[in-house]
Amino acid sequence: MKLPRADSLFARLLLLQTGVALALLFVFAAVVYVDRNVAVARLVAERWAPALRHAAGLGGAAPAPDRTLLRAEARPPASWRPPRSLPRLAALAEELERHGVRFEDAVISRGAGAPTLWLQLRQGDGRSAWFGIADVALLPRRPGRVLLAVLISAAILVAVSWYFTRRLTRPLEQLRSRMVRHQPGQAQAPAAPIEGASPEVAAIEHAYDELLARYERHERERALLLAGVSHDLRSPLARIRMAAGLLPEDPASAPWREAIERNTDVADRLIGSFLDHVRAGELPLDQRADLAAIARSVAAEAGRGGVAPAVDAPPSLVLERCHPLLLERLMANLVDNACKHGRAPVALAVRAEGGGACIEVSDAGPGLPEAQREALTEAFARGDAARGTPGTGLGLAIVARISARLGGTLAFERRDGRHVARVTLPAAP
Repeated sequence: MKLPRADSLFARLLLLQTGVALALLFVFAAVVYVDRNVAVARLVAERWAPALRHAAGLGGAAPAPDRTLLRAEARPPASWRPPRSLPRLAALAEELERHGVRFEDAVISRGAGAPTLWLQLRQGDGRSAWFGIADVALLPRRPGRVLLAVLISAAILVAVSWYFTRRLTRPLEQLRSRMVRHQPGQAQAPAAPIEGASPEVAAIEHAYDELLARYERHERERALLLAGVSHDLRSPLARIRMAAGLLPEDPASAPWREAIERNTDVADRLIGSFLDHVRAGELPLDQRADLAAIARSVAAEAGRGGVAPAVDAPPSLVLERCHPLLLERLMANLVDNACKHGRAPVALAVRAEGGGACIEVSDAGPGLPEAQREALTEAFARGDAARGTPGTGLGLAIVARISARLGGTLAFERRDGRHVARVTLPAAP
C-alpha cells in the first residue's frame, strides 16, 4: 500500500483528528488519575485519623493494632516536602481536618520498604511532634490500567480516523486521477459519478466536466477555423506562384519573380505549420508506426539541402496506438530546429526505453537558454538567437503538443558538450 505524503490532505486530516482525540484522551486519563489519587488520600486519612488523634493526645478511642504510628521529635532526615497544592495532599489535609486532625507540616521519606508520610501535629500539651504513617496505599502506583485503556483507545481512534479520513479523501484522489488520465483531443467516455463523493466534491466534479466540455468545444472551433483558413489560403498562394512563373523572363522582372516565389514559399510553410499544429490534436491514435523507419526517412529528407543528420536506430522499433504522421512531424520539427538554430553535426537517435521509446536530436550548438525552455514550447514563441532566422515559431510547440498527446515528455539537456532535445514516449498513450 502506498503511504500518503506527509504534507497531503489525507495526512493533515489524519494528524489533526488523531492529535485532537489523543489530547482529549490524555486529559481524560489525567483527570481519572488525579481523582484516583484524591480518593486514595481520603481513604488513608479516614483510616489513620483515629490513630493520629490518639497519638497526639487529642482524644478518641485507641487505634486498631494495625494502625501503629512512627514518632519523631524532629523532622526526619532525607525527606522532601511535597507542595501543599498537590491534589492528593490537599485531599488528605481536608479529610483529616474533617476528623479533627490538623497538621502543620508534611514530608515524605523513603524507608527500607515503603515511603512514610510524616505529619507534624501539635499535641494536647502544646508541643509539636512528627508522626509517621507507613501505609501500602501511599506507594506510588503506576496507572497501569489507565495507560492500557489509553493505548487501546488511541489505537482505536487512529484506526477510526484513518478509515474516515480515507473515505473523505478517496473521492478527491479519484477526481485527480480522472484529470490526469484526460488526453487533449481524445474522445472521453462518459465518466461514472465518483462513489462516496460529498456534495462539495460532486460540485467540483460537475464544474470540471462543464469546464472540460467548454474547453473541448473551443478547441474544436479553433481547430476548424485554423484548418479552414489555412486550406483556403493555399489556393490563392498557388495562383500567385503560378502567376509569378508567367512573368517575362528578363533581368528587370527576375528579382520581383524571385521575391514573389520566396514569400509564397514562406507563407506556404507557415500554413503547413498551422495544419501540423491542428493535426497534433486531431489525428486519431489508432495506428502502428515504425519509429526507426520514420527516423531514417526524416534524416534523408533533411539531407536534401545539405548534410543529412546521422541516424542511430535499430532495424525496427514499432510503437502501438499512435499515428505515423504525428511521429514524422515530431522528428522533422526537432531536426529542423537543430539544423536552423544549432550547429553541425546534427544527430537523430531512436531507441527502446522502459517499455516505450526515446527520441533524441542533438547538435553542437549552445542550445536553449534554461530560463526560456518552457516559454519556447508555446506557439509562436521565438528565442533571441532565432530572430534573424526564417521560421514560424511553431516547431517546438508542435513537438510539445504531440509529445503530450502521446503521453510522453519533452526535455532539454546538455550532454558531452552537446545540446540534446529528448522525447520519451510510453508503450501506449
